[in-house]
Amino acid sequence: MPGDERSVRGSSWFQSPWMVLVTVLLGTSMPLADTTSMNVGRFFITRALDSDPNEARWLGGGYSLFVAIGIPLSHRLLSFFPPRTLYTLATLGFMTGSVISMNAHFMPAMMVGRSLQGIAGGILLPLSVTLLTASFPEEKRANGLLLFSLGNALAVSLGPTLGGDLVDFAGWRWTMGIHLPLGFATLLLVQLTLEDHTIEDLRRFDMPGWLLFGIASFFLVYALMEGERFGWHSHFIFINFLLFLGMFFSYFLWAALFSDPIFPLELFQYPGFIVLSVINLFRSMSVFGRLYLLPLFLEDFYHFQAHQAGHLIMTGALVELLIPVLGTLLSNHVKLPWITIGFGTFFLGLANVAYLKLPVNAYPFFEVLLPNLVFGIGMAMVQVSITPLVQFTLPSRLFRIGNVTQLTIMFLGGTLGTVLARHFLNDLVPVFLTQRPFSPVQGEGTAHLDSIAYLSREYSYNMDFWIMGIIALIASGLAFLWLLVNVLPQTLSTSKNAFNTETSQNSPES
Repeated sequence: MPGDERSVRGSSWFQSPWMVLVTVLLGTSMPLADTTSMNVGRFFITRALDSDPNEARWLGGGYSLFVAIGIPLSHRLLSFFPPRTLYTLATLGFMTGSVISMNAHFMPAMMVGRSLQGIAGGILLPLSVTLLTASFPEEKRANGLLLFSLGNALAVSLGPTLGGDLVDFAGWRWTMGIHLPLGFATLLLVQLTLEDHTIEDLRRFDMPGWLLFGIASFFLVYALMEGERFGWHSHFIFINFLLFLGMFFSYFLWAALFSDPIFPLELFQYPGFIVLSVINLFRSMSVFGRLYLLPLFLEDFYHFQAHQAGHLIMTGALVELLIPVLGTLLSNHVKLPWITIGFGTFFLGLANVAYLKLPVNAYPFFEVLLPNLVFGIGMAMVQVSITPLVQFTLPSRLFRIGNVTQLTIMFLGGTLGTVLARHFLNDLVPVFLTQRPFSPVQGEGTAHLDSIAYLSREYSYNMDFWIMGIIALIASGLAFLWLLVNVLPQTLSTSKNAFNTETSQNSPES
């Protein structure tokens, strides 16, 4: 019957790989955009929650921490739930956290919601990759994953834009509330498009390993986050560091004894993977630190409103549309991903250092816009390099866990970058003020004091951007060093052996 044919055709269209891509992009856009959306308009949030800046730093850094803790859960939970059911539960968990955060009136309630959002979002991210891999045929899989990477990068970079518009035009609570219509749309598409594919390589749920990893990460971040508040020499912070070290080494002991740990120690037998992990950690610290600092810088010195700061940051996100183009060039070349990630982290460093000498008494549009364009190019180059480098540095049986590990490192690095950026912003002002007796700005009265305070803030931002830039440049130097010391010699040796083999086969004696 014609009606039945149309029904079958419509059903097959909804369950096509491209509709699966749309579904998972919508689902992952919520946790990824939420990573940076609260970097703008933070003043309104802290005032509404009657909190201080020490507590407000948990809004971004704490959320990224819980995303990192949730990421390893994804594949292990597939042993208990079919993929579509797990995706539905994770989306509902994220929406529940959004409702709690949206209706919070004090910081502890907000952080309960943010932690639930983070863990649920961490489950969604690698689960989306699993569903895409199962849905796309092999010849189209690379294109699907490239578009997914593009959507992820855009979501992180556009988070401040979305957050700024919502803060100024709807109220800060809608930075959480916007997830409800997106979540309901995701749930509808999940039922229409996703299938319960048979997932290969299912693993046992390593509850002790996951708890040790999560608790160790929490104690480390808590000690770093609250060290300034309680004092770095306080017994409380010292105990937190001791607990971190105890849990950290306990995890390594457990991983050595357990047959299938959540992060196998075998990963770190491959030097190239270790180098990639350090590069990924440093670039994430630089990127998330910059995304934390830049809205504050624009609001403080240029008197931007939240949505204006978000729109300026959006210009860098538009450049990330280069991701599909760059990705097609890296698929079969061992050297190119190392070169690309080296130049990408170099551009990320330049995008930070560029803010050192900006005049603060005017708004030079080009001088503020250009670093964002450079930042977008760097983000695109790094984003397309991670997965190929995992494939080049690990055997095929470790590809999946290698990608999960790099995703976890990215969010842990983002947490550390946010924490460091906030600490430097607070701690560098007193360093500047110690030079006050030698300052050329002299005078009496409040005007003199205002000038000193203004210069001290400018100094702290300049140094903070410089430190974030240096972190990215260290990652760039490490990538090029590994390329010169390891990758190029191996490539030349392989080419020489292939040439000798071909020559011997073509010789008259043979």
